Amino acid sequence: MIYLDHNATTPLHRAALDAMLPYLGARTGNASSAHAAGRAARAAVEQARRAIAAGIGAHPSEVVFTSGGTESNNLALFGAVSEAPSRRGADRARVGARSGA
Repeated sequence: MIYLDHNATTPLHRAALDAMLPYLGARTGNASSAHAAGRAARAAVEQARRAIAAGIGAHPSEVVFTSGGTESNNLALFGAVSEAPSRRGADRARVGARSGA
């Protein structure tokens, strides 16, 4: 079967699944928690961040994990808007030039 409904769900690559399996079972922990299980989870997340960054030629701080598509889309849009040059001054200059000011 050829699966074409990746908007609903996407099959995991086997290597990704194998890397995740320990953390979906016995090695669970909240990576934001200070307890030992949380610290171990945080270390695993940071190792994954470093590995992905190395694979794509980025700095680990540039790799952001999100919970899904909507959060990812919002992050990309807000990032693009925040990096776009402000047009407010240019618009005012154009209006002033037209009005003879």
